[in-house]
Amino acid sequence: MESNNTYNTTKELIISAPVPAQTRTYKPVSHASLIDLTMDGIQKSGFILGKATYSSARDGQIANGKFTITNVADSEMELQIGWQNSYDRSMSLKFAIGTRILVCSNGCVSGDYGAFKKRHKGDIQDFTPGAITEYIKQAGEAFTLMQKQREDMKQIEITNRTKAELIGRMMIEDQFISSTQLNIITKELKAPTHDYGAKDSLWELYNYTTFAMKEIHPSLWMQNHIQAHKFFNDYAFDVKPMEHEQGEIAFNQLSIF
Repeated sequence: MESNNTYNTTKELIISAPVPAQTRTYKPVSHASLIDLTMDGIQKSGFILGKATYSSARDGQIANGKFTITNVADSEMELQIGWQNSYDRSMSLKFAIGTRILVCSNGCVSGDYGAFKKRHKGDIQDFTPGAITEYIKQAGEAFTLMQKQREDMKQIEITNRTKAELIGRMMIEDQFISSTQLNIITKELKAPTHDYGAKDSLWELYNYTTFAMKEIHPSLWMQNHIQAHKFFNDYAFDVKPMEHEQGEIAFNQLSIF
């Protein structure tokens, strides 16, 4: 989920953002604590950290962390674990599992894996140290399912008319892509900047979409990627229900949070 957008930042900058005071009903979790908990969960799960990247907005009031895993990967993508957090109460603390596409650094986030979510109430001890580690331990199984979903989408050829219909639904009906992102998708359709190995497939359009979503506000990063992942997998299920059903069942078994 790397990009050159203006929201990218450093670990030092997000942990320097002042943590708001705790009240009776609001108990913030610091960005620094989340980084430590994520690193600890990755290590205890037997994963090898590749790269940690961060984005933020509103002077660190909103932040995202993204952590790639090098020993859960294939020739096309690698596992990625991400979280979102806020100090201004604009969104809940949330973890999710996804992948990073190696050829272009596109990211996807699978909401299928029951993103671990916590409102800023209660104590940090409510979900440490075990809960986040247990969630991260599922990531290997999640990656296997996302590999299957990728191969399913590669097998689904789509016409220009279908591409136009899907893009229209994403923008007008489901509203998780903006006019700016629409322009990027349109440019990719005309002159692709990367080869995703499945021309005129659902997988190709999905990657054009996530490529366009690199330029996205940190407050929308996770929810819009989850929406995109669900949108394309729902379409794949509608086209090939028998092949896709097994993946849906496997996913439900992993949604324990």
